[in-house]
Amino acid sequence: MGSSGNGAPPPMGSSGNGAPAPAGSAAIGAVDPVLFEILSSRLSAINDESAMTMRLVSGSPVANEAYDMNVGLMDADGECFAIGMYITIHSLALSATVKDIKRRFADNLGIGPGDVFMSNDPYVGACHQMDVAVVAPIFWEGELVGWTGSTVHQIDLGGPVEGQVQIGATSIWGEQPLFPPIKIVEAGRTRSDVEQGYLRRTRLPHLVGLDLRAMIAGCNVGAARVQDLIGRYGLDTVRAVIAGVSSATEARFRARLAELPDGTWSHRGYIEYDDVYPVVVEMTKRGDSLVFDFTKSADQAGAVINCTRPACVGATVAAVLPYLCFDMAWSPAGLQRAIEVRTREGSVVHAAWPAGVSKATTTGSFMATIASGVCLSKMLAATEDHLDHFMSTWMGGLYVEDMFGIDQRGNFFGAAILDAMAGGSGARARSDGLDAGGFLDSPSAIIANIEDIEYSYPLLYLSRRIQADTGGAGRYRGGNTLAMTYVIHDVDELPTKIMHAIGTCQPGSIGVAGAYPSNTNQFVIKRGTNVRALLDGGAVPTHIDEVDGELEIFADSIARTSQRPDDVYRYVAMGGGGYLDPLDRDPRRVQADVIDGVVTVAHAAEAYGVVVASDGTVDSEATEARRAEIRDQRRRSAAVPAMAGAAGA
Repeated sequence: MGSSGNGAPPPMGSSGNGAPAPAGSAAIGAVDPVLFEILSSRLSAINDESAMTMRLVSGSPVANEAYDMNVGLMDADGECFAIGMYITIHSLALSATVKDIKRRFADNLGIGPGDVFMSNDPYVGACHQMDVAVVAPIFWEGELVGWTGSTVHQIDLGGPVEGQVQIGATSIWGEQPLFPPIKIVEAGRTRSDVEQGYLRRTRLPHLVGLDLRAMIAGCNVGAARVQDLIGRYGLDTVRAVIAGVSSATEARFRARLAELPDGTWSHRGYIEYDDVYPVVVEMTKRGDSLVFDFTKSADQAGAVINCTRPACVGATVAAVLPYLCFDMAWSPAGLQRAIEVRTREGSVVHAAWPAGVSKATTTGSFMATIASGVCLSKMLAATEDHLDHFMSTWMGGLYVEDMFGIDQRGNFFGAAILDAMAGGSGARARSDGLDAGGFLDSPSAIIANIEDIEYSYPLLYLSRRIQADTGGAGRYRGGNTLAMTYVIHDVDELPTKIMHAIGTCQPGSIGVAGAYPSNTNQFVIKRGTNVRALLDGGAVPTHIDEVDGELEIFADSIARTSQRPDDVYRYVAMGGGGYLDPLDRDPRRVQADVIDGVVTVAHAAEAYGVVVASDGTVDSEATEARRAEIRDQRRRSAAVPAMAGAAGA
C-alpha cells in the first residue's frame, strides 16, 4: 500500500477518472445478493468466534479483561478482509506477517494444512515485539483458500528490562528478542522445540505459554469454520464472497471520499522521550483517494519510541476506520486500494534497521493514528453534509504501567495495568465527547474490573473515577478521563514499577475550531503517607490530597521506580479534545456539568467564562463580564501571523 517515500506510484485500484472497476467486482455479481450478505455476515461472525475463543483460553487479563488483542481473516494472498472490533492496528500486522511467510516459506519449509506460524518481528509486521502474531493457512482439498490470524499483547518476552519499555536500549539489540516468522505447529502437531525456545526467554512462561495456545486455538476455530462454510456452499462461492467483501468496501469507501471536499489538511503531534520528536502528517484528499504523507516527521530515535512502516500504515488505516467507515464492512484490503501512506525511512514512524521499537504502540504508531485522526476531523468539519460524523481528538496519548515482583501468594508476577484505556473521547459536531469513552484505535476496548485486578495482583484501589476538567473545553467539550489511586497490598514492596506515556508535557488531544485541548497524562506518588492509619481507622481516602506525605511528581514520559506499603500512587489519563469556542457554550450546559461534577466551578469561570454561584445558579451578569474579559485578553495577546515569503518571515 503506497510507497516508502516521495514520488510514489498511485494507490492500487481506481484513482478516479477513467479507472478500471475494483478488483473482485465480477465476483460480487457471481453470487446472489442475499446469499452474499448472509455469507459475508457469517465470515464476520467466524472472525468474532475466533476472538471469543482466544479470550476464553487466554489466562491474561490483557486479553480477557482489557481486550488488548485482535483477530483477522485474510484471502489466499494475505489481504485482510475482516478484522475484529478490538485493537484495530493489530489486524493489519497479521496481513504483513502472512505476506512475509508466503515469500519466505513457499519454496523452503512449505505451507501446508494444519500449519501455524508465529512472529513478533516488527520489521516483518508485528506492531512491536510484545504483540505476537500467530497466523494459519486455510486449505480446502489441498488448495490454499485463505488465512486466519490472532494476536495478543504479551506482558513480558524477555530482554534486559522487564515488560514493554526497554529502558536504556540504544538499538533493537537492547530490546526484547525477535522471532521472525517460524512454524510453531506443523501438520497439526505443536513443535515443542520452537515452543520451548520461545518460552525460555520470557520471565512469565506459564502466562505467555497459555496466550500462545489461545492464539493457536483462535486460528484453529477460524480455519475450521471457514472450511465448514466451503463444505456447505462450495469453494467458488466462498471465494467470490471473500473477494466481494473487499470490493464492496472499496466501492463504498471511494463513494464516501467523492462526497467530501478536496484539500490538504495537516497536523503535528509530539513524542517526548530523550528529546521531542514531531510526528507530522499532511493528508490530501483528491476525488476518491486519500494520501497521508509522514515524510516531514522527525528522524528516528535509537530505540524504544519508533515504529516500523507496517505499523505506521496500520495506524493510519486504524484512524480511517472509525471516522469514515462506520457503516461499511471493515475490510482493510478494500480501503488500502484507495489510500496511500508515504513515509521516510529512518524517521520515527518508519524506523530503519536496527532501530528499536519496543514502545511503538503507545508512541510512534499511536501518534500516527492521532495525527491522521486530526486531519480526518478537520476534513469532516469542512463539509456540512458530513459534519454529523465529525469527532475531535480522542485520548491523544495512552498511559500504561508495567509492574513486576512477588505477589500476595509468594509467586513472581508481571502485570500491565491498562485502566487508562478509558480515556475521554473527542467532542462531536453537536454533542459532547463520551466521558471514559476509550481510545480511537479500539471500538471494543474496556478496562478490567477492580476486583479482578486486586485478586490477581498485590494492589488495593482507593478510587477509580472520572476526573473533572480533563476534557477539552469547547462549545462541545471533550470527554473527561479516568483517574485512579491505589496502594500495594499484602506485600512489603513492589520493586519494579515502570510508568510510560506520551503527552506528559503537552496534551495530545487537541481542540478543533477554537476549542481547547485536554489535560496531560499525569502520574505521581505520595511517599510515606498515613494511609494505613486512615484505613485502620475505617476511613478510605479517595484522593491523594487526603493523605499526608511527600509528593513525588514524575515529569518524564518514562519512569522506573518502586512502591512501598505507605506510598499512595495516582495517575490521571488523557481526556478528549473539544470542538468550537468554549465561550459559545450555553451557560446552562456548563451549569449542568458543574452540578454533575464533571466541571469544577473554577474551570467553568476560567475556560468557559461562566460564573456559577455558591447556590449552583449561573450569575448571568458576572458571566457576561467574564466572557468579555476573556475576549479582551485574547485580542491583546494576539499577533498578526507572518505571511509566507514576506520579508523577515
